Amino acid sequence: MNLFNKLQRIDPRIIYALMFVALSFPLLSPLGIPLSVSSMTRAMYERIEALDPATDVVLLSFGYSPAAAADIHPQAVAVVDHLTKRGIRWVGVSFWPEGPMMIEQITSVLEARGGRYGTDFANLGFKAGLENAIAAFANNPLVITNDFVGNRTAELPIMQGITHIRDFGYVIEFASGDPGIPAWIRQVVDPMGVRMSAGAVTVSVPQFVPFVQSGQLDGLLAGLRGAAEYELLLQAPGRALAMMDAQSMGHLLIIAFILIGNAAYLVTKFTKKD
Repeated sequence: MNLFNKLQRIDPRIIYALMFVALSFPLLSPLGIPLSVSSMTRAMYERIEALDPATDVVLLSFGYSPAAAADIHPQAVAVVDHLTKRGIRWVGVSFWPEGPMMIEQITSVLEARGGRYGTDFANLGFKAGLENAIAAFANNPLVITNDFVGNRTAELPIMQGITHIRDFGYVIEFASGDPGIPAWIRQVVDPMGVRMSAGAVTVSVPQFVPFVQSGQLDGLLAGLRGAAEYELLLQAPGRALAMMDAQSMGHLLIIAFILIGNAAYLVTKFTKKD
């Protein structure tokens, strides 16, 4: 069997081993493959840059579960990193049962770094009721009487002076399903005039781009790539950029095998004719 026949019958174990290396290396040592930043990502970044650390408290809604975390949790991490660097306080809330544990993953890291729970950030936990719960919370955030760790919400320093969603300096929703961005548009953005940005899983982004075009959303992070773009704007490469590098290397390897296989097939085919 000549070389070109062998190239058409590469042992799958070799392919799997090379794929493992191609995916693992960028995760351990990011390559920094060039990435453009979309206008939707930049708009969200600039909106946060315009906030006043002395007066503004940002509301972050975590509308996703661990199943979507690989695509969307890096967005939340990047945004919280931005808020922390600017000294802007934030409150996390969720209308998904799994949401509070996603918030906890972030707050536990901040507390380990010296962040003050209840003053710099807070986790209000889960509020049942889907879209109706969003509406109730928007009209009175203190409808959640106790936070995720059992503190009285009204007694948290970060919640002083907040009696309506309009008292927050900005709202950001990280969404992977329902209730998600459309519910926030219907219950908060349109009827209350609240300015808002969002992050969404990649497959849902085309559904939400019209909200950006209409001005109902200021900005939109598109899946893992949106998180990577945000890290670029922060000049703080993190897990999202590393994962994008891994995706790129994996795709390049697949393309390389397709080209090699087709080239070997064509050479073998024309050789036989001769």
